[in-house]
Amino acid sequence: MSDKPMNKSRRDAVKTMLGGLAAVPVMNLVATAAAYAQELPAVDPATDPTAQALKYVHDASTADRAAAARPGLPPAEQICNNCNFHQPYEEDGWVACTLFPGKKVATEGWCTSWTLQAG
Repeated sequence: MSDKPMNKSRRDAVKTMLGGLAAVPVMNLVATAAAYAQELPAVDPATDPTAQALKYVHDASTADRAAAARPGLPPAEQICNNCNFHQPYEEDGWVACTLFPGKKVATEGWCTSWTLQAG
């Protein structure tokens, strides 16, 4: 008795199952990103050591961006929302930032590590 038809059936079943499950993680990532950004505390520039080291401010217009200008955009246009370190999810003027793990920054904020967003 040959088990080749049985193996093919098992392979087909596994492929079907895995193919259907592949879309689930992508949808979960989108929902998780939304929930994650809403739950993050805002960076406190007055007490956060990383924020102080990077001269982070919630309002970029109050920073001396010209003195720390980075290539890519004029200093007046350099804000968190067009920085390479911000995460793609935005909620009410705040975004997650890879420079401040577990915290969010203002979209109109700025720090000395600003780098033009690729793309």
